[in-house]
Amino acid sequence: MRVWDLHPGYLSRQSLLGQHAEIHAVHAVIIDQKKGYSAHPETRRWREKPDLLKRVHDLTVLEMKLRGFNHNSPFPENPFYGEEFCGKEGAAEEYVPLYVDRPSEQVLILLEKYQQRQQEGRIPLPKNIFNFWAHHKYSIMARGYNCYKEIQVLLNENGQYSIPETSFKLEKIMDMMNLPVTVPALKNTLDHLWGYFKRTAGSEEKEEHMQKKEEGLLPELIPYIYKLALKYDCFYLQHSTIFADFTGDTELKDSKNRDS
Repeated sequence: MRVWDLHPGYLSRQSLLGQHAEIHAVHAVIIDQKKGYSAHPETRRWREKPDLLKRVHDLTVLEMKLRGFNHNSPFPENPFYGEEFCGKEGAAEEYVPLYVDRPSEQVLILLEKYQQRQQEGRIPLPKNIFNFWAHHKYSIMARGYNCYKEIQVLLNENGQYSIPETSFKLEKIMDMMNLPVTVPALKNTLDHLWGYFKRTAGSEEKEEHMQKKEEGLLPELIPYIYKLALKYDCFYLQHSTIFADFTGDTELKDSKNRDS
């Protein structure tokens, strides 16, 4: 039983579909209180975080749809498990692992696994922290330019840059992915993304982009730009997490606090 903490874009076809099945399995174990898996670390760490488990599910589904897979098994709308699942008040506090394996370790596990099986995801597994940042930077920019600058400063510090040696920095980027997307930051990010095509896009493509932008259809511009990245072989953008980042029902924040 395994639910990866890395962005699902890193998962191969087999791992992606497997993760979707595992998420539903974890949920079923918790709801049905199946004793055989109740003590499994993967079950224990999600038992008190149904909202986070749903987020991982929804990101996995976004990635599946991006790759052309169908999805017909939605996650429960309100997956609140209640105290009978989370432990009763006054009971001895149980250690709940944040990760089964640290994200940096998960990268190494997948690297070895995929090399042996000749598999790969939509996003190539990072060989160093700069690869990891390149994949996530537009997602972080959509959380606020101050967030983006904070990571840039963090990466400019002296030190080693292999994945195991930069575990803290990798997890810092992942933590920021849980922040809400803001409207001003998303507009700024979309302008950066459009910069890759403003000279090469055809007149009809430019017109469609402008129409969506003027109508404020910001989330709809995300898949549109991905389509352009595929058409014009922009591999750098194709490997970005931004295209399977937030669901259509994600509440975009109007606050400019993080961009000031």
